[in-house]
Amino acid sequence: MRIITTLIALFLSLSAFAAERNIIFIITDDESPTLGCYGDPVAYSPAVDSLAADGTVFHRAYATTASCSASRSVVMSGLHNHHNGQYGHQHAYHKFESYRNVVSLALPRVLANEGYRTAQIGKYHVATEDVFHYDIYLKGDSRNAVQMANASEDFITAKDSRPFFLYFATSDPHRGGGKDETFKGDLKPDLFGNKPRKGNHEGVDEKFFDPAKVVIPPFLPDTPESRSELAQYYQSCARIDQGVGRLIEILKKNNLYDKTLIVFTSD
Repeated sequence: MRIITTLIALFLSLSAFAAERNIIFIITDDESPTLGCYGDPVAYSPAVDSLAADGTVFHRAYATTASCSASRSVVMSGLHNHHNGQYGHQHAYHKFESYRNVVSLALPRVLANEGYRTAQIGKYHVATEDVFHYDIYLKGDSRNAVQMANASEDFITAKDSRPFFLYFATSDPHRGGGKDETFKGDLKPDLFGNKPRKGNHEGVDEKFFDPAKVVIPPFLPDTPESRSELAQYYQSCARIDQGVGRLIEILKKNNLYDKTLIVFTSD
């Protein structure tokens, strides 16, 4: 897991501060600060950059644990791993789970107790559902954030007086295949989910990057192989941004943009 970069956009007028507001928590997988708002000259990130322009950007935020499930459990419980019991990946054969004193602190449960309706879409990969429990589990392709946003629209726009909490978790830009929960066939892993399967990623305008122009971080060798993989990584990140843009469209179309707190982070 790379250094976590957290970006919070507060779309609230002063008069709305006292009111309950909706929350969309976007968490990507293994993303570095390769965003325009952090000065990356290559990244395609207009939607996330727009959140940065309206909100607060953090430059000193770090992942507490270099493991996906463990890192996410800290975010979702507010406790370090030696307190929350998630010592490693959420795979049954690892037997890393103990979860003492976590259930009452789990973020979706805390918000539900405060009157929020809750939903999760995309990558879960933390604890068991009876610990980090949501009212609704939406089906989505975690390699296609646009499809995920569209699948979340009915939940976001539901005629319900309660505020909502949406946990929106992508598999992008993790190196590997990802899982499309809408597809029953086998999914063969590839570098960053960029190879078409069942055709292209529906609704996504695929962005392609020249390996010669990508930014090589200091911890990687400047080789053709590194450049090729980074070009695919940037392509994967561009899909995320388009999903964020689609979420913003849905919020604005339904007059919810100014009533919603959006958190953008990575594990």
